[in-house]
Amino acid sequence: MSVSSKNKFFSRLVASALLLLFTAWILISKDVITDQSQIIQVKAGSSMGAVAQDLSDKKLIKSKLFFTSLSRLLNANKKLKSGYYELEPNTTVLGFIEKISRGEVLKTKVTLIEGKTIKFYFDQLINDPSLNKRSSFDQVMNSIGVKKPYDGWFYPETYIFNYGESVENVLKRSHLTMEKKLSDMWDKRDRSIPLTSPYQAIILASLIENETALDYEKPLISSVFIGRLNLSMRLQTDPTVIYALGDAYSSPLTRSDLKIDHPYNTYRNKGLPPGAISSAGHASLHAALHPAKENDLYFVSKKDGSHAFAPTYEKHKENIKKYLNNN
Repeated sequence: MSVSSKNKFFSRLVASALLLLFTAWILISKDVITDQSQIIQVKAGSSMGAVAQDLSDKKLIKSKLFFTSLSRLLNANKKLKSGYYELEPNTTVLGFIEKISRGEVLKTKVTLIEGKTIKFYFDQLINDPSLNKRSSFDQVMNSIGVKKPYDGWFYPETYIFNYGESVENVLKRSHLTMEKKLSDMWDKRDRSIPLTSPYQAIILASLIENETALDYEKPLISSVFIGRLNLSMRLQTDPTVIYALGDAYSSPLTRSDLKIDHPYNTYRNKGLPPGAISSAGHASLHAALHPAKENDLYFVSKKDGSHAFAPTYEKHKENIKKYLNNN
C-alpha cells in the first residue's frame, strides 16, 4: 500500500471514529435519565464530577466520564449553585446538565392562611416534606427574636422558597413581612382610634379575623369593638374564649365556658386580651386601623357567615330572636 493510500485509509478511519463518537455523543446526551420525578441535591462546593458520581450511584446515568466530559464541552463545569434540582420525567442528560449550569434550583410554595396560631403554622411546616426541620419550636422563636405571646406576629401569605429551606427561615420571613406591613399601616392609621401601639392593632385584628371571613364586614366588626373600647364595655367575643379553652374547647360554647377565669376571656375582662389569638391578614389589619363610622355595639351571626348589627341591646335581642332562636 502506497503512502498516499495509507494516509487516505487513516483519514477515513479517523473520520469514521469521529462520526461514531459524535453519534454516541448525540445518543447518550439524549438518553432519558428517569421516567419518574426525582430530586437531586447539589451540596455547597460540589463539582459536576460529584454530581455525576451521585447520579451513577443512583443508577441514573450510564457513564460518569461522558457526563463530566459533556459538562466541560458545554462549559458547565463551573461553580455550581447548591440546592435541590428536580429530575422531571423524560429529562435527558443534556437537559439536566443545562438545568444545573443555569442554577435552576427547585422551588417550593408555602401558604400560611389567615386566622391560625403560630403552633398551627409550625406543625404545618414541620410536616412539609419540602422543608428542613432541624430546630425545635422554642429554638425557632428564640432565633427569630419573637417574644411571648407569639401569636399574631406572623403574616399569612403565600411565600416562595428554595426546596429544602428551613422552617426557621420561612417563619422569619413571615415575621419580617408582618413587621414591615404593620409599620406602614400603623403610620397611616385613623388617629381617632383608642389603640396605643402597633401590637394592639395586631390583637384587635386577630379578633376581627376570627369573627368574620367577609372582608366587607371587617370594618363593621372593628367599629363595634372600637365603640365598646371607647365605652369601657367588655368585648364579649367568642373567639377569645375558644382560644382560652385551647384543647378543652368543644363546640358549641356553653355558659360555663363563657365564665372561665382566663386573661383572654373577654366576657370577664374589659379591654383587649393580653395578646393576639391568631395571625390576621391585610383586610383585618386595615379594618382594625380604619373602623367603619357606625354606632353599632352588638352583632350576631346570621348563620350564613354574615352578621346582623345593632346599636342597642334591644335591637340586638330582636336580631337574636330573628337569626338564632328561630333556627
